[in-house]
Amino acid sequence: MSDPLDDAEIPSGPNASVQSGQSVDAAPKWSEQLQQRFGLTLKPDLASWFDDEIWRSPGNGEFAVAVSPETLLKSVPDPVWPPLMPPNFLPLVGSHAGDWLCLRLADGEAGAANVPYDLCHWYHGGGDWLPWGNTLAEALLFDQILPFLPASDHRHAIPSPMDNARSVEPGMNAWQDWMTRWLPETVQPIVQQQLWLSGGTGWIDDLMNAGVCAVAIGCQLVIDELSNELTRHLMPADANRMGIAWNDIMRWGFDLQALPADIANRLRDEGAVQTSAMDPGQQDWSRIESICERTHSLSPELAWAAELLGYCRLQRGDFSGATSAFLQSMRCSVFTDQSVRLRTHWATSGAEGMAKFGAYWLCRESNLHPEMWDRESLSSGANSASIANAVPASVSMSEYLDCLRNREEGSVRSRVTAFFLNCADLSSGSGQHADAVRCLYAAGWDLGTEPMKLYAELLRRLVDTCQLAGWTSHEILARMHRDCFRKRYGI
Repeated sequence: MSDPLDDAEIPSGPNASVQSGQSVDAAPKWSEQLQQRFGLTLKPDLASWFDDEIWRSPGNGEFAVAVSPETLLKSVPDPVWPPLMPPNFLPLVGSHAGDWLCLRLADGEAGAANVPYDLCHWYHGGGDWLPWGNTLAEALLFDQILPFLPASDHRHAIPSPMDNARSVEPGMNAWQDWMTRWLPETVQPIVQQQLWLSGGTGWIDDLMNAGVCAVAIGCQLVIDELSNELTRHLMPADANRMGIAWNDIMRWGFDLQALPADIANRLRDEGAVQTSAMDPGQQDWSRIESICERTHSLSPELAWAAELLGYCRLQRGDFSGATSAFLQSMRCSVFTDQSVRLRTHWATSGAEGMAKFGAYWLCRESNLHPEMWDRESLSSGANSASIANAVPASVSMSEYLDCLRNREEGSVRSRVTAFFLNCADLSSGSGQHADAVRCLYAAGWDLGTEPMKLYAELLRRLVDTCQLAGWTSHEILARMHRDCFRKRYGI
C-alpha cells in the first residue's frame, strides 16, 4: 500500500506559506476546501482533524496513516479502491495491512436531514465493511479498544499484523488527545483513564449505553457469544478422517444445539474433541438476540444483525418475526454480513447454499410463507428509503428471491445485477430517480457483479442518476470512483 502522506501536492492550506517557505495568499481552511470539493458539511470533529492538521502526525493504533487533504482534493486520490470500495466511501485513515477507515455517505435523503455520514472499517481482503462510529473520533476510539474487547482474536477473518502497544500517556500522542477532546463528555473519563487497561468490563456497557461505537462493539460481543471449543479445536483434517462434510461441521459449530447426538458421540469416541467442547451452554442465544435487535435498530443496513435476529426468532418458533428479520436482511449487501467471523458462511456454501443467509432460511423453512414475503417486507418499516447501501423497499422481495434461487441462467451475480438494472430503469422511467440510485448501488454492490469491466458502465450511470436525483455528494464521490477505476484498470 502506498503511503497516502507521500501523495501530497504543494501545500494549499491555511499554513501553506509556513510549510513551503514561500509567500502565498492565505488559502481557505482545509475543511472549507473539502466541503466545497465534496458538497458535504463536515462534522465538527472531522473539520478539526483537517484544520488543526492532526493528520500530519502518526497514529498509535492499527489505523495509523492518515490521508492528507491534498490527496483528497485530487481528482483521482490513490487510496480510493473501486470497485470493491462502494462509491459512497471516502478513505480517511489507512492501516499498513491495506484496510481503511472510510467516511460513508448516508442515503441522499437522510443526508439532507443532517445525518450526512458515518465512519466504517473497510476490509481490503473482500470488500466487507462495518460501521465503527458516527464520527472519526469514535472510529479511532474503537481502534484503541478493540484489542481489549471480547473475541479480539477474531477481529479479522484472516489475522492482520497489529500494534498492540496502543496505550500512551496523555499528551504523548496527538491523535489520542484530539480523539478524547471530540468524544462525548459522558465517555471522556473512560478514555482519559484508559479503563480498558483495568481488566474490568463495565466501560463496555458504558460506551454502548452512550451510543459510542455501539455497533462495532456489538459485533465483537456476538462473535464472543458464538465462540465455542468445538470450532476452536476441530480441524478439517479431523472431519475428513471421519468422513464428515466440513460444511456440516461449520453449521453445527455455529449453533451447538443443532449438533446431532450420534455425531457428538462419534467426535467424542474418536478423540476429536472432549464432550465439554460440544456443550450448547457455551452459547447464550438470548443475549445474541438482544444484541442483534439493538444493533439492527441502530444500523438496519447491516445483514449480520438482521440475519442472526431472524435465526434467533426462528429457533424460538416466532415465524412471523423471523420472516420479517430475514426479509430485512435480504435488503442488505452481502458485504455487511461478516459471515466468516460470525460463522454463517456455511449457509452460502455447497450445493444447497444460497447467496444470502436470510435467503437460505426463507427458501428452506415451510413456516416462512412465501405469500407473506412482500407484505411483511413492505410493512416492517425498518428498511425505509433513508437507509444507505440497502435495496429500496420498492423492490419486490419475491422477485428478488426468484433471482437467487434460479440456478439455470448464468451466475447469481449476473442475474442479480440484471434484475437491479431493470429495477433502476423502471424507477428512472417513472421519475423515481432516488430509487434508481439505490437500485444502481444494489446492481454493483449487493452481491458484487461480473465481469469487472461492467463497473465502468455502472459508475457512469450512477453519476448521471445521482445528478438527476439531486444527490450532489453521491454524484461527486461516484465520479471520483469512476475516474479512479479508469486510471487503475484502464477501462
